Amino acid sequence: MPLTKLILPKPGIFSMEEKRSKFLGYCAPVKTEAEARAFIDEIRNQHRDANHNVFAYDISACNTVRFSDDGEPHGTAGMPVLTVFQKGGVIDFVCVVTRYFGGTLLGAGGLVRAYTKAAKGALEDSKPEELIISKDYKIICTYPRLEKVKYDFGQWGVEILDIVYTEHCEMKVRVREELTEQFLQTPALFDVLD
Repeated sequence: MPLTKLILPKPGIFSMEEKRSKFLGYCAPVKTEAEARAFIDEIRNQHRDANHNVFAYDISACNTVRFSDDGEPHGTAGMPVLTVFQKGGVIDFVCVVTRYFGGTLLGAGGLVRAYTKAAKGALEDSKPEELIISKDYKIICTYPRLEKVKYDFGQWGVEILDIVYTEHCEMKVRVREELTEQFLQTPALFDVLD
């Protein structure tokens, strides 16, 4: 499982044909199980006449992972869809792959490959982005140190959100999680108010 977590900035769509069967992949960002279920229902309603509407989703806030083969042979559809997203490190997503049967059996291996390809296509269309975990801090520094602090923050990638000039410089900054320890241990340049 990748260390970097990815999120979907927007829905993704992909379509393909495999031995006359049509596969339509849809994915979207979600924060709750209710949102995931609503998306699944929406796709099912759009494709009432489809043979299968396979789905998978992962909601990080409640540590919930679900998938369904929706009538396909066990392990040939829902799990491959879920695996595409999990191997990519994607969280907070729902993916539905709709299949219109074309008359030719694909076999277990063919189904796995087709559902995997449709899920990958939808995922790529969504253009996943790295999830950046950060925390905001308030700090105080003296005027003589301000330029040095701003320079250091620029080097570290610390984002300055606001500066209020009073008898001292009061700054609101956003620090990426992986920089927090270095930020908090910076000697004597500023005081962290948290």
